[in-house]
Amino acid sequence: MYKNILVGYDGSEGSINALLRAITLAKALHAKVSALWVKSSLPHYPETVDEVQEESEAANDFYLLRKKEVLQYSKKYKIKIPIELKSGHASKTIVDYALKKNIDLIVIGNKGHSGLWGNLLGHTPDKISENAHCSVLIVREK
Repeated sequence: MYKNILVGYDGSEGSINALLRAITLAKALHAKVSALWVKSSLPHYPETVDEVQEESEAANDFYLLRKKEVLQYSKKYKIKIPIELKSGHASKTIVDYALKKNIDLIVIGNKGHSGLWGNLLGHTPDKISENAHCSVLIVREK
């Protein structure tokens, strides 16, 4: 059935729920699971070079925290979960990454850190489900 599962992970409650669901599925299906955090582009109109550097450092620090969290889940549930960082628009980057890596299931929470979510689906999960080449599981909050 599913052999390569990708989780969109940003450390939010929704992405934690998605990660836990992906772990459960991966164990049951003897599948591989990996995680991806997508950092948004740097400011479009930075006022100074320092502003770009500060944003870049903050994003890298945020990613290192997410990587540490995923490693903790990996150890707790005794399953290898590599995590990668990519830059770009979240939904497009996840869809493109999934196609490139032969992912056959994307698991994503219905809510993340953005405050711009729709009532039923967040914009990112909605766009992923519309554009992905593979199945998409949108995990609702507990």
